Amino acid sequence: MAAAIHSTPNSPSINAWWSQRWVKFMQHVQAITDPALLRGLRVKRLEVRPGLIQAQVVDRDNGSIQVEVRVPPLTDAQWNAVIAALAGQAIFAAQLLAGVIPAEIEQVFAEAGAWLLPSNRHEIEQRCEPAQDSARALSAVYRQLGEMVAEDPWLLLRLRGRDRQQVLDALQERRNLALQELNVQAAVDSKAASGHDPSALYTQTVAGQNQEAEPSLALEACIADFWGRRRVLEDVHYHLVRPAVELALLRRLGPITSTAEGLMAYQQLQELYHRVTLRAWEMAFSPDGDEVDPEFHEGEGEESDTGE
Repeated sequence: MAAAIHSTPNSPSINAWWSQRWVKFMQHVQAITDPALLRGLRVKRLEVRPGLIQAQVVDRDNGSIQVEVRVPPLTDAQWNAVIAALAGQAIFAAQLLAGVIPAEIEQVFAEAGAWLLPSNRHEIEQRCEPAQDSARALSAVYRQLGEMVAEDPWLLLRLRGRDRQQVLDALQERRNLALQELNVQAAVDSKAASGHDPSALYTQTVAGQNQEAEPSLALEACIADFWGRRRVLEDVHYHLVRPAVELALLRRLGPITSTAEGLMAYQQLQELYHRVTLRAWEMAFSPDGDEVDPEFHEGEGEESDTGE
């Protein structure tokens, strides 16, 4: 498995959520979080492998320091549980492909009985050579790694034992199996429907087959039943309830593409679905369901001020 090697003269700033989460992790492992205390140190080289971080830190006063951090990779059983959870919601894989670490991904790992970040500092083995000023050297490596992961979140998954291609292949395999199961179930349902309920499927009329024609009525004679017979309609009862999981289908399908534009379209669809759901809920319990919602007709009927 190829390692990820980074030379990092300048690293991009990390997003607000990840920055806060990584600072908490650094505090958890008792690393130095104050940049002022790390002056004079430069991470010249940093390499991420499954379960291993290796770096070279240059100390202005003490020269080069070799840093090694070992983090236990997740077991195959833990990864299988994580992949199953990720496959259930395509949005996570799409966000990772776009270089974004969704805040919910930690919950996915936790529900699978694992942790994206080590939960105990005693799980981590740290070594510096020479050992002089090791605390500052380790802290500089952790800080640099946090910025790198914010730029490429797959590094963190690689550290925990799976690289990008392994995760994507496993997700695709899960989806293919799910699709096959759906196709098999659809075939079973179709066969059952054709065998027990002929009206459930369209069947072509055989030429010359005797059929009993139903008498047709003039429109004027059945206009009152155009929307259904009143007694039948009165027997129809509605049970309105908010969904147990909001946007379940949309979350399962995920963004159209894994690009920034695809994620933006996905977010816009989320907002639209929320508005439509809210509007439908209001209409269901409104004394006049045909009232116009100003938010759904924003800008209509407005005249531009041309000064005439």
